[in-house]
Amino acid sequence: MAKVFDLRKQLKLHDKVLLQRLFAEYGELLDFPWEALKPHDVEPLVKKWEGMQEDTRRQLQVILQDVNELADERGHKILTEDLAWRCPDKLEIFGRWKSPMDKALWAYLEVRQVFDEAAVFARAEALRSGQFANRWNGLPKKKIELTDKMKEALQEEVRLYYWNKELRGEVCRVHHYPRANGAEFFFAYLPDWPDKRLVFDADGNLTPREESYTFSNVFIYLPTEGAIEMIAKGGKKVHLSLRKAFCKAILGIDVDDEEPVRATYRLDHILDPTFAFVTEPEDRIAAVRLRRIRLVPKTRVGAVEYLELKFLESASHGDVIRDINQHLGERNLSRSQVAVVQMGIQLQFLSDGRRKGKTMTFNVSCPNTCDLKSKPDDVRVVGERCIQRWGILQ
Repeated sequence: MAKVFDLRKQLKLHDKVLLQRLFAEYGELLDFPWEALKPHDVEPLVKKWEGMQEDTRRQLQVILQDVNELADERGHKILTEDLAWRCPDKLEIFGRWKSPMDKALWAYLEVRQVFDEAAVFARAEALRSGQFANRWNGLPKKKIELTDKMKEALQEEVRLYYWNKELRGEVCRVHHYPRANGAEFFFAYLPDWPDKRLVFDADGNLTPREESYTFSNVFIYLPTEGAIEMIAKGGKKVHLSLRKAFCKAILGIDVDDEEPVRATYRLDHILDPTFAFVTEPEDRIAAVRLRRIRLVPKTRVGAVEYLELKFLESASHGDVIRDINQHLGERNLSRSQVAVVQMGIQLQFLSDGRRKGKTMTFNVSCPNTCDLKSKPDDVRVVGERCIQRWGILQ
């Protein structure tokens, strides 16, 4: 999921020396008084922005949006890995920049290839844990030596699938990007059905335009793990066919239909009195709250099917555990005699100094259901780190 892009906010976050270099590359703001620009006062810059040629403004906006996408922990990790692989001599300078925004913009200005690839990977990583992704194991653990013939075969296999199934995708182009960690990314681009959309013409008037936009599927082959991950719309049925296409064209093998690997969760240890929702400073979490829990007796207890408790936002973890113990005691049950099958967890994030910190509540159910995939990307990745840290994700 793409992050929110706020031009004013982003301009405030950047070092003005880097901004001056960016605009100068496009022959813009050469006479702008950069030294007189006060911190966080970008209105003079915004006025100049409004007066630029539309084509130039659009190009700069695309760059700044990519910078914004890379200005977080995930983007920083991708940039660092790619720099260490392709330009290790640049790592020290990269590390001197303090803010993620400035690091990403510096990468654009100094190591364009690294920046461009990182932007592509960041988009894929944002979808990798989302609702359009699936993973299969059990493939050969071997590094591939990609040839033009193999890439052309994958293009044809993917094209035929969409043309025969949906009468779209007259042509397919596959772009291959190796990652520093050994993963092989294949982006398959195809034309979508034509669409008519309203756009602004050169005179600022709304006019309908018929265009055939592209859509893409992503194949991520992990040779050291013998695994493939698929990112594509259409669900498991589409993924199964595309997986067969990839394995036939790139790996030279035929595979059967198999269920994708699904993450599994465990929750019983949450009832342990010594358990704590440990967080790290990088996650900027002010508080973690257990808002809901469902307990199922392991042996029959009267007519009780399950016990579900909902907790106030103001309840501490100690209050929650005492209430759970009380309700179990009323039914002559101990913690070891019940299984935790569902749980709702709320993360309260720190304030940015201007507004109250936002919250995110997500639900986990045994054995393999979690709604983190549906959350905005910036908070989803924090939730995913937390459930691993807390031993919930197996």
